Amino acid sequence: MQEQDTRPLQASRASCAGIGIALLLGMALMLRQTRFHVAVALAAFLTVSAQAAAQTRIDPDENRFSPAQDVELGRRAAAELRQELPIVRDREMENYVGRIGERLVAAIPGRLRQPQFRYTFQVVDRRDINAFALPGGPIFLNRGMLDAARNDGEVAGVIAHELSHVALRHATAQATKGQKFQFGALAGQILGSVIGGRTGAVIAQGSQVGIGTYFLKYSREYEREADLLGVQIMARAGYDPRDMANMFQTIARRSGNGGPEWLSDHPNPTNRYAAIDREAALVRGRGAPTRSDR
Repeated sequence: MQEQDTRPLQASRASCAGIGIALLLGMALMLRQTRFHVAVALAAFLTVSAQAAAQTRIDPDENRFSPAQDVELGRRAAAELRQELPIVRDREMENYVGRIGERLVAAIPGRLRQPQFRYTFQVVDRRDINAFALPGGPIFLNRGMLDAARNDGEVAGVIAHELSHVALRHATAQATKGQKFQFGALAGQILGSVIGGRTGAVIAQGSQVGIGTYFLKYSREYEREADLLGVQIMARAGYDPRDMANMFQTIARRSGNGGPEWLSDHPNPTNRYAAIDREAALVRGRGAPTRSDR
Protein backbone atom coordinates (compact mmCIF):
# COMPACT_ATOMS: atom_id res chain seq x y z
CA MET A 1 0.00 0.00 0.00
CA GLN A 2 1.39 3.34 -1.01
CA GLU A 3 1.94 5.99 1.66
CA GLN A 4 -0.10 9.15 1.18
CA ASP A 5 1.79 12.41 0.90
CA THR A 6 0.56 14.48 3.90
CA ARG A 7 2.71 17.55 3.21
CA PRO A 8 -0.02 19.52 1.35
CA LEU A 9 -2.45 18.85 4.21
CA GLN A 10 0.08 19.94 6.85
CA ALA A 11 0.83 23.06 4.85
CA SER A 12 -2.88 23.82 4.59
CA ARG A 13 -3.32 23.34 8.34
CA ALA A 14 -0.35 25.59 9.02
CA SER A 15 -1.77 28.21 6.69
CA CYS A 16 -5.15 28.07 8.40
CA ALA A 17 -3.50 28.32 11.78
CA GLY A 18 -1.57 31.39 10.59
CA ILE A 19 -4.75 33.00 9.31
CA GLY A 20 -6.49 32.25 12.61
CA ILE A 21 -3.67 33.82 14.61
CA ALA A 22 -3.70 36.83 12.32
CA LEU A 23 -7.46 37.18 12.76
CA LEU A 24 -7.14 36.94 16.53
CA LEU A 25 -4.38 39.56 16.55
CA GLY A 26 -6.47 41.77 14.31
CA MET A 27 -9.49 41.42 16.55
CA ALA A 28 -7.39 42.18 19.61
CA LEU A 29 -6.02 45.28 17.91
CA MET A 30 -9.49 46.40 16.88
CA LEU A 31 -10.77 45.81 20.41
CA ARG A 32 -7.88 47.83 21.81
CA GLN A 33 -8.56 50.67 19.36
CA THR A 34 -12.28 50.53 20.15
CA ARG A 35 -11.53 50.73 23.87
CA PHE A 36 -9.20 53.64 23.20
CA HIS A 37 -11.83 55.53 21.21
CA VAL A 38 -14.47 54.80 23.84
CA ALA A 39 -12.12 56.07 26.52
CA VAL A 40 -11.41 59.24 24.52
CA ALA A 41 -15.12 59.80 23.90
CA LEU A 42 -15.91 59.21 27.58
CA ALA A 43 -13.16 61.63 28.64
CA ALA A 44 -14.49 64.27 26.24
CA PHE A 45 -18.04 63.73 27.53
CA LEU A 46 -16.93 64.04 31.14
CA THR A 47 -14.95 67.19 30.28
CA VAL A 48 -17.96 68.79 28.60
CA SER A 49 -20.21 67.72 31.47
CA ALA A 50 -17.77 69.15 33.99
CA GLN A 51 -17.64 72.43 32.09
CA ALA A 52 -21.43 72.61 31.93
CA ALA A 53 -21.69 71.75 35.62
CA ALA A 54 -19.14 74.45 36.43
CA GLN A 55 -21.41 77.20 35.14
CA THR A 56 -23.42 79.05 37.76
CA ARG A 57 -26.98 77.80 37.60
CA ILE A 58 -29.50 80.63 37.65
CA ASP A 59 -33.15 79.80 38.35
CA PRO A 60 -36.12 82.21 38.33
CA ASP A 61 -37.27 83.50 41.71
CA GLU A 62 -40.75 82.99 43.16
CA ASN A 63 -43.29 84.81 41.02
CA ARG A 64 -47.05 85.23 41.55
CA PHE A 65 -47.51 86.53 38.02
CA SER A 66 -48.07 84.32 35.01
CA PRO A 67 -45.89 84.68 31.89
CA ALA A 68 -48.99 85.99 30.09
CA GLN A 69 -49.23 88.79 32.69
CA ASP A 70 -45.57 89.63 32.06
CA VAL A 71 -46.42 90.02 28.38
CA GLU A 72 -49.43 92.24 29.14
CA LEU A 73 -47.48 94.44 31.54
CA GLY A 74 -44.66 94.83 29.05
CA ARG A 75 -47.08 95.63 26.24
CA ARG A 76 -48.78 98.38 28.24
CA ALA A 77 -45.53 99.88 29.48
CA ALA A 78 -43.93 99.79 26.02
CA ALA A 79 -46.93 101.56 24.48
CA GLU A 80 -46.60 104.36 27.04
CA LEU A 81 -42.86 104.50 26.60
CA ARG A 82 -43.05 104.94 22.84
CA GLN A 83 -45.17 108.03 23.41
CA GLU A 84 -42.80 109.47 26.00
CA LEU A 85 -39.42 108.89 24.37
CA PRO A 86 -38.00 109.65 20.89
CA ILE A 87 -37.59 106.29 19.15
CA VAL A 88 -34.95 106.15 16.40
CA ARG A 89 -36.39 105.57 12.92
CA ASP A 90 -33.25 104.34 11.24
CA ARG A 91 -33.65 101.02 9.42
CA GLU A 92 -29.93 100.23 9.39
CA MET A 93 -29.55 100.82 13.14
CA GLU A 94 -32.75 98.89 13.88
CA ASN A 95 -31.51 95.94 11.82
CA TYR A 96 -28.11 96.01 13.51
CA VAL A 97 -29.52 95.92 17.04
CA GLY A 98 -32.16 93.39 15.96
CA ARG A 99 -29.56 90.98 14.55
CA ILE A 100 -27.58 91.00 17.78
CA GLY A 101 -30.74 90.64 19.85
CA GLU A 102 -32.14 87.74 17.85
CA ARG A 103 -28.82 85.94 17.98
CA LEU A 104 -28.83 86.24 21.77
CA VAL A 105 -32.49 85.23 22.10
CA ALA A 106 -31.71 82.02 20.20
CA ALA A 107 -29.07 81.26 22.86
CA ILE A 108 -31.39 81.52 25.89
CA PRO A 109 -31.31 78.16 27.74
CA GLY A 110 -34.36 76.06 26.94
CA ARG A 111 -35.52 75.87 30.56
CA LEU A 112 -35.83 79.67 30.67
CA ARG A 113 -37.68 80.18 27.39
CA GLN A 114 -41.23 81.45 27.43
CA PRO A 115 -43.02 80.78 24.10
CA GLN A 116 -45.38 83.71 24.57
CA PHE A 117 -42.60 86.26 25.11
CA ARG A 118 -41.94 88.52 22.12
CA TYR A 119 -38.49 90.07 22.22
CA THR A 120 -38.17 93.40 20.42
CA PHE A 121 -35.20 95.77 20.23
CA GLN A 122 -35.48 99.51 19.73
CA VAL A 123 -33.10 102.45 19.98
CA VAL A 124 -33.99 105.63 21.85
CA ASP A 125 -32.60 108.83 20.34
CA ARG A 126 -30.84 110.05 23.46
CA ARG A 127 -27.14 110.56 24.05
CA ASP A 128 -27.06 109.54 27.71
CA ILE A 129 -25.94 106.01 28.50
CA ASN A 130 -28.97 103.89 29.34
CA ALA A 131 -30.66 100.59 28.51
CA PHE A 132 -33.66 98.80 29.98
CA ALA A 133 -35.99 95.87 29.41
CA LEU A 134 -39.70 95.42 30.09
CA PRO A 135 -41.51 92.23 31.13
CA GLY A 136 -42.36 89.92 28.27
CA GLY A 137 -39.63 91.05 25.89
CA PRO A 138 -39.43 94.75 24.86
CA ILE A 139 -35.83 96.00 25.15
CA PHE A 140 -34.62 99.57 24.59
CA LEU A 141 -31.10 100.97 24.20
CA ASN A 142 -30.16 104.64 24.07
CA ARG A 143 -28.12 105.82 21.11
CA GLY A 144 -25.53 106.95 23.66
CA MET A 145 -25.06 103.34 24.74
CA LEU A 146 -24.37 102.26 21.16
CA ASP A 147 -21.94 105.16 20.67
CA ALA A 148 -20.03 104.12 23.80
CA ALA A 149 -19.59 100.51 22.59
CA ARG A 150 -16.30 99.75 20.85
CA ASN A 151 -17.45 96.56 19.12
CA ASP A 152 -20.39 94.23 18.55
CA GLY A 153 -19.53 92.19 21.63
CA GLU A 154 -19.94 95.17 23.94
CA VAL A 155 -23.36 95.93 22.45
CA ALA A 156 -24.21 92.24 22.90
CA GLY A 157 -23.08 92.44 26.54
CA VAL A 158 -25.61 95.16 27.32
CA ILE A 159 -28.42 93.38 25.46
CA ALA A 160 -27.58 90.01 27.05
CA HIS A 161 -27.75 91.59 30.51
CA GLU A 162 -31.16 93.15 29.83
CA LEU A 163 -32.36 89.99 28.08
CA SER A 164 -31.52 88.02 31.21
CA HIS A 165 -33.76 90.27 33.31
CA VAL A 166 -36.63 89.39 30.96
CA ALA A 167 -35.90 85.65 30.81
CA LEU A 168 -35.65 85.44 34.62
CA ARG A 169 -38.81 87.57 34.94
CA HIS A 170 -37.11 89.86 37.42
CA ALA A 171 -39.59 92.75 37.18
CA THR A 172 -42.62 90.71 38.26
CA ALA A 173 -40.55 88.59 40.67
CA GLN A 174 -39.47 91.83 42.37
CA ALA A 175 -43.10 93.00 42.42
CA THR A 176 -44.04 89.70 44.06
CA LYS A 177 -41.85 90.63 47.02
CA GLY A 178 -43.82 93.86 47.54
CA GLN A 179 -47.14 94.69 49.08
CA LYS A 180 -50.55 93.97 47.58
CA PHE A 181 -50.94 95.70 44.25
CA GLN A 182 -53.42 96.54 41.57
CA PHE A 183 -52.47 94.81 38.36
CA GLY A 184 -53.88 97.58 36.16
CA ALA A 185 -51.58 100.25 37.64
CA LEU A 186 -48.46 98.12 37.91
CA ALA A 187 -47.31 98.73 34.31
CA GLY A 188 -46.51 102.37 35.07
CA GLN A 189 -44.66 101.45 38.23
CA ILE A 190 -42.52 98.87 36.43
CA LEU A 191 -41.86 101.29 33.60
CA GLY A 192 -40.79 104.05 35.97
CA SER A 193 -38.48 101.77 37.93
CA VAL A 194 -36.66 100.08 35.06
CA ILE A 195 -36.13 103.34 33.13
CA GLY A 196 -34.99 105.19 36.21
CA GLY A 197 -33.81 108.77 36.34
CA ARG A 198 -36.02 111.84 35.86
CA THR A 199 -38.15 110.32 33.08
CA GLY A 200 -38.82 107.17 35.05
CA ALA A 201 -39.82 109.16 38.14
CA VAL A 202 -42.35 111.21 36.16
CA ILE A 203 -43.90 108.08 34.63
CA ALA A 204 -44.02 106.27 37.96
CA GLN A 205 -45.76 109.19 39.69
CA GLY A 206 -48.66 108.76 37.28
CA SER A 207 -49.42 105.31 38.72
CA GLN A 208 -51.26 105.27 42.05
CA VAL A 209 -50.82 101.79 43.46
CA GLY A 210 -50.16 100.23 46.85
CA ILE A 211 -46.56 99.30 46.02
CA GLY A 212 -43.59 101.64 46.12
CA THR A 213 -41.32 101.99 43.11
CA TYR A 214 -38.43 100.92 45.30
CA PHE A 215 -39.88 97.40 45.42
CA LEU A 216 -39.33 97.16 41.67
CA LYS A 217 -35.75 98.39 41.56
CA TYR A 218 -33.67 95.33 40.90
CA SER A 219 -31.79 94.01 43.90
CA ARG A 220 -28.05 93.40 43.84
CA GLU A 221 -28.80 89.69 43.62
CA TYR A 222 -30.95 90.16 40.52
CA GLU A 223 -28.23 92.29 38.93
CA ARG A 224 -25.69 89.57 39.70
CA GLU A 225 -27.98 86.96 38.13
CA ALA A 226 -28.44 89.09 35.00
CA ASP A 227 -24.68 89.47 34.68
CA LEU A 228 -23.96 85.75 35.03
CA LEU A 229 -26.81 84.52 32.83
CA GLY A 230 -25.89 87.19 30.31
CA VAL A 231 -22.35 85.81 30.22
CA GLN A 232 -23.68 82.32 29.56
CA ILE A 233 -26.02 83.51 26.81
CA MET A 234 -23.19 85.46 25.15
CA ALA A 235 -20.94 82.40 25.13
CA ARG A 236 -23.71 80.21 23.68
CA ALA A 237 -24.27 82.82 20.96
CA GLY A 238 -20.58 82.88 20.03
CA TYR A 239 -19.60 86.21 21.62
CA ASP A 240 -16.69 86.73 24.00
CA PRO A 241 -18.42 87.24 27.38
CA ARG A 242 -15.55 89.41 28.62
CA ASP A 243 -16.94 92.14 26.39
CA MET A 244 -19.72 92.62 28.94
CA ALA A 245 -17.20 93.53 31.63
CA ASN A 246 -15.31 95.68 29.12
CA MET A 247 -18.51 97.57 28.30
CA PHE A 248 -19.21 98.29 31.96
CA GLN A 249 -15.68 99.64 32.34
CA THR A 250 -16.08 101.77 29.21
CA ILE A 251 -19.32 103.21 30.60
CA ALA A 252 -17.71 103.97 33.97
CA ARG A 253 -14.75 105.75 32.31
CA ARG A 254 -16.96 107.88 30.07
CA SER A 255 -19.31 108.85 32.85
CA GLY A 256 -16.77 110.46 35.18
CA ASN A 257 -16.83 110.44 38.97
CA GLY A 258 -20.59 110.80 39.26
CA GLY A 259 -21.23 107.46 37.58
CA PRO A 260 -23.65 106.84 34.70
CA GLU A 261 -27.41 106.88 35.17
CA TRP A 262 -27.53 103.33 33.82
CA LEU A 263 -25.16 101.99 36.48
CA SER A 264 -26.75 104.02 39.28
CA ASP A 265 -30.08 102.38 38.51
CA HIS A 266 -28.34 99.00 38.24
CA PRO A 267 -26.48 98.34 41.54
CA ASN A 268 -22.80 97.99 40.82
CA PRO A 269 -20.82 96.07 43.49
CA THR A 270 -17.05 96.54 43.37
CA ASN A 271 -16.44 92.92 42.36
CA ARG A 272 -18.85 93.05 39.38
CA TYR A 273 -16.17 93.00 36.68
CA ALA A 274 -14.23 90.21 38.42
CA ALA A 275 -17.38 88.08 38.79
CA ILE A 276 -18.16 88.45 35.08
CA ASP A 277 -14.60 87.46 34.14
CA ARG A 278 -14.76 84.41 36.42
CA GLU A 279 -18.00 83.24 34.83
CA ALA A 280 -16.57 83.91 31.38
CA ALA A 281 -13.69 81.55 32.18
CA LEU A 282 -16.13 78.87 33.39
CA VAL A 283 -18.07 78.93 30.12
CA ARG A 284 -14.82 78.97 28.14
CA GLY A 285 -15.57 82.45 26.88
CA ARG A 286 -11.91 83.23 26.38
CA GLY A 287 -11.18 83.24 22.69
CA ALA A 288 -14.81 82.57 21.77
CA PRO A 289 -15.41 83.12 18.05
CA THR A 290 -17.16 86.40 17.29
CA ARG A 291 -18.64 87.30 13.94
CA SER A 292 -19.54 90.84 13.03
CA ASP A 293 -23.19 91.86 13.09
CA ARG A 294 -22.63 95.21 11.40
